[in-house]
Amino acid sequence: MNLDELLAELSQRGVKLWADGDQLRIRAPKAILTPELRDSLTEYKAELLSLLRQRNMAASTTSIPLSPVPRIGNLPLSFAQQRLWSLAQLEPNSSVYNIPVAFRLVGPLNVAALEQSIEEIVRRHEILRTTFSVKNGQAVQVISADQTLTLLVTDLQKFHESKRETEAQWLANEEAQEPFDLVQGPLLRVKLLCLAEEEHILLLTMHHIVSDGWSFNIFFRELTDIYEAFSTGKPSPLPDLPIQYADFAVWQLQWLQGEVLESLFSYWKQQMDGSIAALELPIDRSKPPVQNYQGSRKSLVLTKDLTNALKVLSEREGVTLFITLLAAFKTLLYRYTGQEDIIVCSPVACRNRVETEGLIGYFNNIVVMRTELSGSQNFRELVARVRRVALGAHEHQDLPFQKLADFPNLVRTPLPRVMFVLHNLSSQPLKLPGITVSSLDVHNGSSNFDLSLSMEEKEERLTGILDYKTDLFNDTTINQMLRDFQTLLESIVANPEQHLLLLPLFTAIEPNRLFDKNGVPTSFRQKPEETFVPPSDDLEIQLTKIWENVLGKKPISVKDNFFDVGGHSLLAVRLLAQIEKAFGKNLPLAALFQSPTVEQLAKILHQSGWSSPWFSLVPIQPSGSQPPFFGIHSLGKGQEHYRNIARHLGSDQPVYGLDYWLATQTKDTKQALHTWSVEELAAHYIKEMRILQPEGPYFLAGFSFAGIVAYEIAQQLVRQDQKVGLLVLFDTSCPALSVKSLGFHSFEIHLKKLSQLEMKEKLAYIMSKVKYKIQKNLKWIKPFFLKVAEKFYLKFKLPMPYALHYSLIVEANNKLASEYALKAYPGQVTLFRTTDQAVRYDQFSDLGWGALALGGVEIQEVPGNHLDMLKEPQVQVLAKKLKACIDRVQAEELADIPPLCSDPFVGDNEDSEGYQIQARSGLR
Repeated sequence: MNLDELLAELSQRGVKLWADGDQLRIRAPKAILTPELRDSLTEYKAELLSLLRQRNMAASTTSIPLSPVPRIGNLPLSFAQQRLWSLAQLEPNSSVYNIPVAFRLVGPLNVAALEQSIEEIVRRHEILRTTFSVKNGQAVQVISADQTLTLLVTDLQKFHESKRETEAQWLANEEAQEPFDLVQGPLLRVKLLCLAEEEHILLLTMHHIVSDGWSFNIFFRELTDIYEAFSTGKPSPLPDLPIQYADFAVWQLQWLQGEVLESLFSYWKQQMDGSIAALELPIDRSKPPVQNYQGSRKSLVLTKDLTNALKVLSEREGVTLFITLLAAFKTLLYRYTGQEDIIVCSPVACRNRVETEGLIGYFNNIVVMRTELSGSQNFRELVARVRRVALGAHEHQDLPFQKLADFPNLVRTPLPRVMFVLHNLSSQPLKLPGITVSSLDVHNGSSNFDLSLSMEEKEERLTGILDYKTDLFNDTTINQMLRDFQTLLESIVANPEQHLLLLPLFTAIEPNRLFDKNGVPTSFRQKPEETFVPPSDDLEIQLTKIWENVLGKKPISVKDNFFDVGGHSLLAVRLLAQIEKAFGKNLPLAALFQSPTVEQLAKILHQSGWSSPWFSLVPIQPSGSQPPFFGIHSLGKGQEHYRNIARHLGSDQPVYGLDYWLATQTKDTKQALHTWSVEELAAHYIKEMRILQPEGPYFLAGFSFAGIVAYEIAQQLVRQDQKVGLLVLFDTSCPALSVKSLGFHSFEIHLKKLSQLEMKEKLAYIMSKVKYKIQKNLKWIKPFFLKVAEKFYLKFKLPMPYALHYSLIVEANNKLASEYALKAYPGQVTLFRTTDQAVRYDQFSDLGWGALALGGVEIQEVPGNHLDMLKEPQVQVLAKKLKACIDRVQAEELADIPPLCSDPFVGDNEDSEGYQIQARSGLR
């Protein structure tokens, strides 16, 4: 290992060196310095001291001191934070930048000391008390002086012992996928799951904008020290931090300019010179116009023999294991794509100042490593070339990735498509006295990159995790990639002299898809030719010029889809910024997603009172191989209630919520309530559903009023010649079923109920019905007062109380239901009816749908009442019956038999015993 390789290896492992007189000082994470590295440090000590002194002399003339800045005015974001902030505006409800970890804690845990310890860490690090807002058009850091952290404890001991692990895994994944609000915060969540008296699972999730991998090691190191002190009644042993992340952000903006920036620019311009094409990865589906981060992961474990052979090969070639694995990964990509110019991204720590080493925050940067591959070279030659590229990239790692992406020849190429990481830091940084700690695998359900290979050595074996976007790749494709990678590694260690094209050929994922009969890579994506349409007026001419400027492409047809002709998320931000500058109109990114052509966007700009379109599709459980199940809720609770259902349907059943809360715009409590008709709601939901699932059969459900919306969705889908596999109504009464339509039947119900009660209960029952009758006769008063209250809050621009918004939506739902024009539905309705509805309507067991559903009404009796049927534990019975319905329809689809869903629990009253029956009134 020569000096350059040693420096690269130390940088990659997070090892810091500095000169202290004639002494070489070293700071390294635990268990990182191997005997080989220690020997190399001793061997090159003199050269390292000389190099460090030279760097110190150069830095003393140009460096700006990193010192505290006043907490007044607007505090800027670092370059890395600026990039994440911009990307987060594209996907405000995404979990793609969540960083989740989980640990199993076995032993006598001091929960109070744990909570106090975490609070102390939050106090020490300002970044954990930071949120982000926009002032004067710029994103700024907002630091809270005091932020109390509550350790949420969930007791799972109420579950049977055999089900606790399953429930814990569900909660861990749910926590990892819960989005953060960058404006409101907090951007750190900590939860504790109690499985037994001395067994817990600690869940910690941070947003990437306030943290990185290095930060987690700091967090756990401090938690270890502080918990040990607090659990024994001692004060924190850690001194206050001399600087904070906000100080670094200010320093970075001042330092990264002038000669420093020019030097970095010069290097990277040379590296990125010429035309660059995006990697043509072996995707199974074309990239959607709207960026989707939904992802999954597959793993690979190499044998001990292969792991050792790779280490021996690296040592023999005088390179690090990182270089060898990166070269092999690039070879895999070369064999799949046939492209010789391969760019792979890799993260670097970017903590080059001693002052930043103990800070939690987002310091990471992404460097790009561009290598020219050729079938005429062998693997040993490629390793040498990759080493030179990697050394240069690490030496010039301080140029922010977003500045690199602004290079003229890169602005149209989405660089971060493929990532490679080799983890060298300790995999278990948390240690608590008296507690056995083990890490657990959690995933946020997303993938920031199309492909991202992370490798790590565990128990003398190299393990690999391949993250991928599920809307691009099938599981079978990823599994084969991992098998091919292992085959490639085995061939490389056996004979590194082999030319790249002579390495073993891979079996094509689909016949003739990746390779022709001679084993030569082939292109598999064909873009249809489209007719060029020129702009028709001055507005389209201006927009076309902006399109051409941003995309760097001429000519642009007014019918060209922005995302089909080279546009991507970062370019979308630039495009809308230029539109705002030219027309003085600030359009959200959602506008471009829904109107991605010059022609469509021109129509929006022509409109005077245009407002942002609303999105209601909520991915609750996006993974799974079954057709998605769409659930609608009428009061913005879709995520909460349908998550309860999803966890009991199984991990293979995708579940999406369609949230009516967004349709009423009630998240902005200073806006007047605006509603759509049932027909308009259904049409909007169908647009979103068909983006996700273009063709049927569709599986739909609606709760209460939303059941009416689901009914209309099914009607419209049928008119569009789409198949509805299952239409489920959760406790939804047909609007035509009124008290008047019941006639004297209502009186008979009351008599029957009274005959079953004791005398005191009879009196209470009669009084409750009298009270209900009075309220019903005065029902006009409530809407009147609601409207008066709404006008008051709007006039003075005050945020409305939640209760007022809730009541306004209930009234709006009732109004929409009464105005909805009911028509017969040609299919079957599956009605999930609560036990209290059975008492309330008796003879009208189908809640009025029998006269409309020409395919019949299948009734599923479920425990509980209208308000708690979707909550635990009642939802367990509901989900069990729902799954049986879905499975039955799926089986009938395969057999091409008309759907018929029967209740598998007929005569089984065991599940519904012990639940309190409550009356309900009105639609909610």
